[in-house]
Amino acid sequence: MLRAGVISVRLAGKIVACCLILALIVPGCRKKEGAAKITPQPRIGFALADMRRDGNRVLKREVTARAGKDGVRVLWRDAKNDPMQQESDIETLLKQKVKVVVLQPVDPRAGPAIIRRLATARTRVITLETLPANSPLDGYVASDHARAGELAARFVTERLPAGKPARVLLLQGDTADSMAREIAAAAQAVLGGVPSLSVEASEQPRYDPAAAGAAVEEALAKGPVDAVIATDSRLIVGVLDVLRTRGLLERVITVSAGANRDALGALLAGEHDAEVDVRPDLLGRYLYDAALGLARDGRWNYDTRVASGDYSIPARIVPVRLIRPENTFLLDEQLKGAGPPPRKQERPSGEGGQEQGSREGRGGEQGQGGAEGKKKTKLKITTREGKTVEVEIEGEVKKIESTPAGGPAGEGGR
Repeated sequence: MLRAGVISVRLAGKIVACCLILALIVPGCRKKEGAAKITPQPRIGFALADMRRDGNRVLKREVTARAGKDGVRVLWRDAKNDPMQQESDIETLLKQKVKVVVLQPVDPRAGPAIIRRLATARTRVITLETLPANSPLDGYVASDHARAGELAARFVTERLPAGKPARVLLLQGDTADSMAREIAAAAQAVLGGVPSLSVEASEQPRYDPAAAGAAVEEALAKGPVDAVIATDSRLIVGVLDVLRTRGLLERVITVSAGANRDALGALLAGEHDAEVDVRPDLLGRYLYDAALGLARDGRWNYDTRVASGDYSIPARIVPVRLIRPENTFLLDEQLKGAGPPPRKQERPSGEGGQEQGSREGRGGEQGQGGAEGKKKTKLKITTREGKTVEVEIEGEVKKIESTPAGGPAGEGGR
């Protein structure tokens, strides 16, 4: 009996010891299991050419919103349109151990070298809008360049009188950039199908607005120009400056691709005819999805493939749309908070449509005034040169005539 009691005590001691050991081991196992379930979110880098571009601001807003919901860390680098700075940006992103880099090359010629550097570091790379020559990319996301060129050219052919000889300037931009080449080629194909059109193409390295203005000046020195097509909205700014100075804004048809704030402001002011919206909101959405897929799983949901020399590149092509004055409302949300507000030069406030093809002599803001209750009219007149004069007179305006002094009248409107 005594022996049985001793055995029971020993057994109880062993059980207690086992329980204590298990109590120490099990929490440790649980901690290890919990730690195994925590997966750090990947880092994604965006190396953009210039964050001052309105399209890039829209793109960043879209990416930032998506990344915030997913808890993904996105690192942004702005080259400020400097190729050397972009090389430094790439090295910074590599030091920050990003898994994927979205690249918008400042200089398309330098793109292949940057991509080789990223590939050597075993970092995935997706390019935005530009397809560098013969480069092993993991992805390419771009607007539909061929469609953009087609829309711009068809707009011009529809606006010009059928069968009447006309002269069209095609500002190709930087032809080292695949985007510029593709838009220009598509526009050429449409314009070339109209025998009455004479097409003159020129290049503008780095999409320099001043070079675009110089091209228009040179063309005008040789004779009248009927239309200008630009592959990028940055170019159209220089074009409009020249046409405004010469009083030809209503005479020459203008259309470009990009729909940045300056171009949209000119469109709203009646100084510009049409823009092709390349949908930076969709570009941002698809770029983020592609980068996240590659960072997490090594694959992404592309919808086509494009050739880059010896390589077949997974790609996603974003649809574009033509923006005219009557459908600019489509861009209200897209451009919210991106860049300065649209500029509206040479237009009195509150004016409606054009009257007899003239911008001058526009009256407005009629109302009651004066101590004796007489009706007064405030006239706000803006000249083509941008000078504004306000005059307040008693009575109502019955008729306003605009007569040029000291020279011939400008060319008529379309």
